[in-house]
Amino acid sequence: MPDTLRLNDGSYMRRPDVQSIVQFLFAMHCVEVIGFSNIGKSALLRLLAQPDVWIQELGEAGRDFLPIYVDCNRMVEMSDHGFYELMLRCLQESSDQLAQLPELLKAYEIIAAPTSEFQVPLSFTRGMTAALRADKTKLVFLLDEFDEPFAHLASRVFINLRALKDRHGDRIAYVTATEQALTNRRAEDHCGEFCELFSHHMWYLAPLTRSDVERFVRRYITDFDANFTAADIDFIYTWAGGHPRFLEGVCRVLENAIDQANGTLTDVIDRWPLYQDVIRALRSDEELTIECDKIWEKCSPAERDELLALFKVDYQPNLTVLSTLTRQYLVLKVEGKYQPCCSLLADYLQRKRTPVRPASAHLWVDTQRGEVIVAGKPVEALTNLEYRLISLLFQNHDKIIDKYEIVTNVWGEGYIDEVDDARIEKLVSRVRQKIEVDPSAPKFLTTVRGRGYKLSLE
Repeated sequence: MPDTLRLNDGSYMRRPDVQSIVQFLFAMHCVEVIGFSNIGKSALLRLLAQPDVWIQELGEAGRDFLPIYVDCNRMVEMSDHGFYELMLRCLQESSDQLAQLPELLKAYEIIAAPTSEFQVPLSFTRGMTAALRADKTKLVFLLDEFDEPFAHLASRVFINLRALKDRHGDRIAYVTATEQALTNRRAEDHCGEFCELFSHHMWYLAPLTRSDVERFVRRYITDFDANFTAADIDFIYTWAGGHPRFLEGVCRVLENAIDQANGTLTDVIDRWPLYQDVIRALRSDEELTIECDKIWEKCSPAERDELLALFKVDYQPNLTVLSTLTRQYLVLKVEGKYQPCCSLLADYLQRKRTPVRPASAHLWVDTQRGEVIVAGKPVEALTNLEYRLISLLFQNHDKIIDKYEIVTNVWGEGYIDEVDDARIEKLVSRVRQKIEVDPSAPKFLTTVRGRGYKLSLE
């Protein structure tokens, strides 16, 4: 699927992000775009590199800006030389007029084949200065995939970039796309002055909004002739949230399941068994697991602990760590309760929490397959509410879970006044019918009178 925010009618997704960033750049402020793996930073910068977007956002004033997309993965080598060469190359590619500028051409030729390393930074500065003097257009460098260059290039590169900004502040600006904020990452080797350019304009990139997700899915339907219903779009959004790679993966898995059903499941009720099969397929999908792994590996030990703690009924939030996770949109606050940004990540984290199965356990929840195992055999498939209840009890086995905790974790905070004791008891009864040998004398899921319910694995 094309990695683009453009829609077929010429409009584009992420309009709030584009509007805010363009307004910063209109004032020639440098902007730092921060977001976790594959959230869409590159697609956003490529969109900002298209001149018509500036005209749509700023009108005729948009013509005063020359956006220059710099994909740092195109560096010939990870060195000062390679970075300077790429910057001037991309500058020439972005403007036919500048591509013919003699001073810029000469500077690039020297950098491409220098006779001395001392010529490289000097020629870069001369080429950039010539471009700024030759035209009144304001240059906006969109530095994509910037994490590795910032980590490995010599500090003098960033000192030079800062010096250009200091000398031509109203004519040049930088936008960086990174997974981690630049601030304090290289404070020890004089990169702080470069980081100061971004300190007041850090833009944490959120997942796609619900309306953009619908646009995304409808484009998928058009591109791949997929047969998705309104209920399917709800399912896709629940599991993928607004993460573009998650969306692609969930759409792909759901489309395959629908194709295998040969169009027989047209009713919403008929879709439920299909969704259960899709959920099991999502858990074992290699591409989606890799995406979750990337997010997990980028988290600090404290952030990992906090993500896993979200599923504890006695969860006591670490507000400092939680603020970082919410700022990154890995955690959302929904109806007063903190939770992972989508069901796919939540399911992945729950599997991370699953302990090693002891030999004495007669009941076990296979979170990988979404099955409940009793005496070595899977029980009858559980409905969504039934599975959420057994998962809650399983993650907190041998603890008493009260009715408030059940409502908030199974139905949601918003249902606290709607779900009465009878509905809870009915749900518990349905689960017992599937996991107990004798539901009238339960051994696994027991009632603690006046306090709640408890699940025993033995």
